[in-house]
Amino acid sequence: PVTQLRYAFPRSQPFLTPLMPRPSISLVIAAYNEAATLEPVFRRCRAVLEECSDDFEVLILNDASTDETGEIAARLAAEDSDVVRVLTHEHNQGIAVTFEALGRAATREWVFDIPADGEYPPEALHRIVPLLDEFDIVVCSRTFKRYTLYRRIVSRLYRLLPRWLFGVELFDPGSTKCRRRSLVEEIPLISRGVFIEAERMIRAARRGHAVTKVDVEPERRLTGNPRGASPGNVIGAGIDLLRLWCHLVLLRRAP
Repeated sequence: PVTQLRYAFPRSQPFLTPLMPRPSISLVIAAYNEAATLEPVFRRCRAVLEECSDDFEVLILNDASTDETGEIAARLAAEDSDVVRVLTHEHNQGIAVTFEALGRAATREWVFDIPADGEYPPEALHRIVPLLDEFDIVVCSRTFKRYTLYRRIVSRLYRLLPRWLFGVELFDPGSTKCRRRSLVEEIPLISRGVFIEAERMIRAARRGHAVTKVDVEPERRLTGNPRGASPGNVIGAGIDLLRLWCHLVLLRRAP
C-alpha cells in the first residue's frame, strides 16, 4: 500500500501571519550559465527571505559556468556579505550533484533550493513556511510542465515507480523543495545521479518523516535547456532506483 502522507493546506489558506514562527532558512541557488537570470532570481529570493525568516543565508553554487555567472555571483556576495556565500565547481557536475553540495554546505535549520533559471517562483516560500511545524519536507508540485512527450513519460515514471516499488508518494520529485537540513546530514545515500533527492525522500518517508506539497505555477525558463531527462541520466536513475529497491525491499535493510 502507498504510505499515507498528509497533504498541505488548501491554496485558499492564508500565507504567513505576524504570529507565525519565522524559521531559520538556507536558500540555495544552483547556477550554470545563468548570467541573464541569476541576479533577478537572487533579488526575488532575498526579498522573500526578508518576509519569511529572521535568520537566513543564501548560497550560490556556480557549476563551472562559461559565461559571467561567476562574476555576478561574486559581486552579489561582495554587496551582501552577511547573507551571501558563493561556492564554485571547477568542472561541471550537473544540477543533482550541485544541489547536494549546496545542501551539505548549508548551515540553517531548513534548506530551500531554487535553480537560477527563473522557472520556480521563490514566493512559494510564503505557503511553505506555515507547514514547517508539521512537515519535514515540502515539495513544490508544478501545476503544469512544458514537456515533450518523451519528458512527460520520464516524469510520470519518476513519480509512479517509487510509489509502486516503495509505497511512497513523492508528488514531484524533480521539483524544488524545502527540507530539514538534518535529513541531508543523517540519511545515507547510494545514488550518485539525478535520483539522489528521490532516494532521500523515499528513505525519509520510510523513517516516518512527514512529506507534503504545495502547488506552484512554474514560470517560463529564461535561459538554458533542461538536461535532467537525458538518456544517460534516465539510465543512471533507473539503476539507482533498482539498487535502492534491492537495498530496502529485497534485503530489508533500514532506511
